[in-house]
Formats: sequence, structure tokens, C-alpha cells
Amino acid sequence: MTDATDTTTDATTGYAAVAIAVLFFGSNFVPVKKYDTGDGMFYQWLMASAIFLWGLGLQLYLCFNPPPGDTVADLFASQGLFGSRISRADAYAARFEPLAVLGGAFWALGNTMSVPAINSIGLSMGLLIWGSTNMLMGWATGRFGLFGTHADALASPDLNSMGIGLAVAALCLYTLVKAEAGDPQRYAELDERDLFPTGSAPKVQTAAQAAASAARRVAGVAMAMTAGLLFGNTFTPPTYLMHNELGSPHPLDYVFAHFCGIYALSTAAFVAYCGYKGARGAAPFVDGRLVLPGLLSGLMWAAAQTCWFVANDALSMSVAFPLITSGPGVVSAAWGVLVFKEIKGCRNYCVLALAVSLTIAGCVMIGMSRGD
Repeated sequence: MTDATDTTTDATTGYAAVAIAVLFFGSNFVPVKKYDTGDGMFYQWLMASAIFLWGLGLQLYLCFNPPPGDTVADLFASQGLFGSRISRADAYAARFEPLAVLGGAFWALGNTMSVPAINSIGLSMGLLIWGSTNMLMGWATGRFGLFGTHADALASPDLNSMGIGLAVAALCLYTLVKAEAGDPQRYAELDERDLFPTGSAPKVQTAAQAAASAARRVAGVAMAMTAGLLFGNTFTPPTYLMHNELGSPHPLDYVFAHFCGIYALSTAAFVAYCGYKGARGAAPFVDGRLVLPGLLSGLMWAAAQTCWFVANDALSMSVAFPLITSGPGVVSAAWGVLVFKEIKGCRNYCVLALAVSLTIAGCVMIGMSRGD
């Protein structure tokens, strides 16, 4: 990974990748805006399928367009725990980094926890908990060199930390903005029969029911925090390989393996979900109208994630991670105000303006901390 001494060209590439990632992460729910995604499992599997196809296409491209320095002779220059540093044995071989699969599995596992977390503690609280945890986990990994990675060399660490503080404050404010038409991704509520076996929820909870409700909220918070930790570590395996020269030096060589991890775990989760529904005599939520929008949503996400790999390499995780995790809030808010007209009212506009201002200020400080 690069540090504060990177060239202007590298920094320019990194910031361009950040801009693309922010745009697509902030927009990837738009294709499914008018559809009911139910409990989210079918939608996640559609996304994962599109993500896998994107990764396969990128891998085929890399087969025929290897990065500079990938030569047959280089293959034997160094061997690492998970393979050679340099990627290809011949002109038509492609690099596959097995450990990067784990990073993709982290993300997919965290994503499966998001729906039950939202149903337990609400959308705003869920987004706040896992969004903050995700941002801080990824930032701390790069900033302090956690899990065997190298700490990023920053020209102004204090400025970087202050920018992170503003970004987290902005994330808190975004959760206070109330959208009239609901969030672009709609989640089904938990079946009340799970909590109240007799069929209908009483107006006044008994002590046992109140305890069960409190336990559910605690579980929801725990799942949201776990999801955030998993999201924040999705890039840790490839970063570890690159920093310790145990894998390819090229960030794009990790994308396909990463996406394979996402597809494999998402498919396993969907199969388990179908089996669980069948065992209870219920049908899994599957809507054919979601197929094309869901695939498009997944392709947009895959493009953003690919750019994130590039940004991490060009700018360092302690810079790219907070930029990419905080920026999509501005884009999604713009969709809500300018296109879908969901966000209205003086209070919402004031809160949103303050959140956007803090986001921009935080991102500027984080960018300046590199010292370019």
C-alpha cells in the first residue's frame, strides 16, 4: 500500500476512484426503490450474483491485460504463504488470492445480519451502529496497522483523526433525517407470532414479554456491531497479503477472489434461509420483478467496491475508508431531496445541511492529512 509520499498521479487516481465509489454506493439502492425487497435475502442473493459476474468479467480482462511487471520470470522471484508475489505463470493465466475470499465472506456475513438488526432496533439505529463501527474499524486498521498490516504514513495524523470525528458526527445526523416515503430498501417486519405465540400482541406487555423485547433489542445492537466489524475488515485479508508481500502487488488481482467469497456465503445463506422457511411451512420471499433491478443494483455495488480496492492502494485505508463510508450519505440524500422528494420540511433540510457540511469538512480534513 502507498503512503503520504505517493505521486500526484497515484493520488489523482485514488480520488477519482473514491468519487466513483461514493456515487455508486450512494445510488445502488435506486434501481430497487419502487420494489418490495421483503426480508432482503432474495435481494442479497441477486446482488451477490451480479457481483460475482462483475468479478468474473474483471478476471477475464486481467487474463488478457496483465499489469506491468507480471512476467513469467517474475513468478519465480519470490514465493509466499499463499502463492507468489507476482501473479501469472503465463500470458493467459489469472491470479487468484485464496485469503481474499475471506474478506468477501466477512462482508456477506455482515450483510445477512443487517436485516434482523433493523427489525430489532430500527433502520436509523442500525445504520448508525454498523456505519460508525464499519468506518472506525477500517480506519483504525490502516491508521494503526492492525491484524498484521502496516500503519499508514500520514503527514498530519491529528488532522486525520479530527476528520474522522466530523464524519462520525455527520453519520449520526443523517439518521435524524426522516424520509416521508421510507427508505429505498424496505424490510419486512418480524412476524409477531415469533414473540407472541397466541397470535396477537397485547397492548400491555407482561414482564416476560418486556424482557423478551429487551433481549431482542440487545441482540439487535450486538448484530449491528458485529456487522460493522465484519464490514470494516472486508479489506483486511488482501491488505495483509500486500503489506507482507505474500500476494500480488496489484489491488485488482484480489477483486475476483473477494467477490467469490461474497457469492459463496450469500448463496449458502439463501439456501439455509429457504430451508428454514420450508421447515416452518412458509414460502421464502421471492419476487421475479426484483431480478433485473437487483442485478443492476449488484453491478453498481461491484463497480464501487472495485474502485475501493484502487482507492485503498492509492490513498491508504486511513484516508480512503472514511471518505468512501461517509460520502454515500450525501449522494443518497440528494436522491431523496431532488428526485424522489422524500425529504421535506425545514427541520429535515436544516439537519441535512448540517450533516452534509460536516461530511464535506471531515472529508477535506482527511484528504489533507495525506500531505499531498
